[in-house]
Amino acid sequence: MSLRRATLPLLSLLLLIGTTACGPSAAAEAPRWSAPESPAPPPPPPAPTSTAEVGTRVKTAMLDLDAKFNPETAAFTEENSDAWKLISLCKESLPSDRKRTAYRERVWDGDTVWIRQYVVGYLKVPGRKLADELRSVLKNCTQYEVPNDGRTSTIVRPSPPPVPNGPDVITFCERLKGNSTRHQCTLFVTRGNFVMELDVSGENGDLAAATALLKKIAPLATTALEKIA
Repeated sequence: MSLRRATLPLLSLLLLIGTTACGPSAAAEAPRWSAPESPAPPPPPPAPTSTAEVGTRVKTAMLDLDAKFNPETAAFTEENSDAWKLISLCKESLPSDRKRTAYRERVWDGDTVWIRQYVVGYLKVPGRKLADELRSVLKNCTQYEVPNDGRTSTIVRPSPPPVPNGPDVITFCERLKGNSTRHQCTLFVTRGNFVMELDVSGENGDLAAATALLKKIAPLATTALEKIA
């Protein structure tokens, strides 16, 4: 057999093997679509280093609820920086709350919605410590007399909660009974050295209305705290 005749079959065989090997591999390596990853939350800014800085950040966290949120929240009713205490239910106050550095309250008081926002900043205390103290109170507190109010509060835990709870988030509601009965729900959120408390009540004091209002306002609270801590 001549060299020319032997070379042609050999080249054909090599081409056949190459085609067979490349076909499935190329298909397997084809790019596949995947869902884009959710953006990570922004990194927290450095912890505050002065009393003045804590006060500035507290002011920055105050919510602006316009008419798009609710027609009755186009303008807030009241704002002050009196020394209010964070909610503590059966106890007079949370132990670490006495170390507060700055605080501010804003209230929207309408015919069908009532919203109270309270932001507290601490120079040395992490907000999560306050959350742990409140969580400890809630383990044993089921009912109490509201000081200087004349009403009895019964703790209510909607299931599922209007906002998922976690290390930095606590939600619960209260049935406040006096001459009439109203429901109020509370969102307690922490980030860094700051705590935001939101107390809300919906139309006719209904529990469903209060939980719906709390669920609606929760993302705004989280976004506000991410700006300052």
